[in-house]
Amino acid sequence: MLVSIIIPCFNSGQFVLEALGSCLDSTFKDFEIILVDDGSSDFRTIEVLKEISRYNSVKLIKKKNQGAASARNTGVKHSNGEFLFFLDSDNKIKSDYLEKAVHAIQRDVNIGVVYAKPFFFGFEENQESNRFEVSDFSLDSLLSRNYVDMCSLVRKKAFLEVGGFDENREIFFGEDWDLWIRMAQTGWAFHLLNEVLFYYRIRKGSLMDQVDAPKRESTLRYLGTKHGFIIHQRYRQYFRLMEKIQAKPLSFFLRIIYYKYILRKPILK
Repeated sequence: MLVSIIIPCFNSGQFVLEALGSCLDSTFKDFEIILVDDGSSDFRTIEVLKEISRYNSVKLIKKKNQGAASARNTGVKHSNGEFLFFLDSDNKIKSDYLEKAVHAIQRDVNIGVVYAKPFFFGFEENQESNRFEVSDFSLDSLLSRNYVDMCSLVRKKAFLEVGGFDENREIFFGEDWDLWIRMAQTGWAFHLLNEVLFYYRIRKGSLMDQVDAPKRESTLRYLGTKHGFIIHQRYRQYFRLMEKIQAKPLSFFLRIIYYKYILRKPILK
């Protein structure tokens, strides 16, 4: 088995069949599906999961509710694949996403994560229609915001190397953000498939929809404390560069042009 698709589910029975169906329609077939029920209590979800338990193509794991990070880590523990693909139970993938992602990650042993662009759907008139903008990978950009969605292909070796998802309950969102920062710090490369390859559902009642100001502040404080050193380190480098640019703007303008177009590498590592 090459890819393990891991889907955490908590009271999302009205959507999970669509998520599963999108995986089964994939042009890439060498995968297993691990659905982790994180203590669902909703009657509809329980009935849907009973039906899914009869599918030979799906490995259903039940556990008490401990959050999505715990559910994903549980799925990884039961996985057999060389690569991990994380899919939220209310989202869907395009039929060629897995095939393109596997092709990309197998070309380079240094790639730890392959990600793509989303198509946002399901939002109502009073909801934002664009949660994030996807761009080429940069650790500095990642430290300021998360633009790599959970719906990504991850090298299992890299995932285990950094210890998987942080299950601390002070993280109300962004457990993937935390994982990406740790993977980037250990030298794993990120590869962007620069096209829309999955469907991101924006809906009322989702975990992101329940993140209010206190939960957001709690999460950012926790992540800021955890990654404070690298954030401070990068800030100092940029601050010193800005001082030098202000002192000799023409000289540094020419240097930036030289690095960008001749050396084709960033002026700061």
